[in-house]
Amino acid sequence: MTATVAVLAVVACGSQDRVIVGAGTSIVDSGLIGTVAVDFPGDVSIVGGATAELLELAAQDSVSVAVVHDEVQELAYMAAHPDAERRAVFASTFLVVGPPELVATVTGSTPPDVFAEIAANDWKFVTRDDNSGTHVREMAIWEQAGISPSAESYVATGQGMGFTLQVADQRGAFTLVEAGAYLAATDTLSLEPVPLAPSADLLNPYSVILVDEAGRPLFDWLMSPAGTAAVVAANNDLFGQVVYRPAGSSD
Repeated sequence: MTATVAVLAVVACGSQDRVIVGAGTSIVDSGLIGTVAVDFPGDVSIVGGATAELLELAAQDSVSVAVVHDEVQELAYMAAHPDAERRAVFASTFLVVGPPELVATVTGSTPPDVFAEIAANDWKFVTRDDNSGTHVREMAIWEQAGISPSAESYVATGQGMGFTLQVADQRGAFTLVEAGAYLAATDTLSLEPVPLAPSADLLNPYSVILVDEAGRPLFDWLMSPAGTAAVVAANNDLFGQVVYRPAGSSD
């Protein structure tokens, strides 16, 4: 199932030509990429979609920059497009969220253990099922748990993070979500995070890929102190805390 690609225009004052950037739906729904783009001294149009969709758009030269978060797909793109450039840009974390009454009964402290518990209790789970970075990570956790989720309790949206959270909330289900997208939607959700121990399964690094030279100004700016400062400022404005940690940051 394929998610719908959405286009969000963000206009900033400047003299540079407009840059089309493909961004994962989590960082679109969280508000991060739009807030960061406002500080860029040029015009930006943001295309939101799953990592697989955005890299396909990149292969078609339909975006000039991609901000995505699945290493395997990213490296495959780079191997096929050796003229592209790829850099780490920031990282966030994943959360497992679910209805409060069920979260309160969870005993597992690692993502695979929690997924196994969800399956053992036949609790509902909503998956994006769209080859996004979030979906790929979810499938890796199921694999670590040694489980193929039951069709009866496994709901696929084929859509972005915001819509998937809404469906999980409506169905009284669990889902895997990036922290920023969850925090941006908490006022409209009853879902709560499962308390989990720190784990590599929860780390969510993003890369920025320069697809063509039309995206060079934005790519270089994101890698500059000004771009890093814009990410820090966006964290403060949106969340009052660091949710997306700039690459190389020790804070």
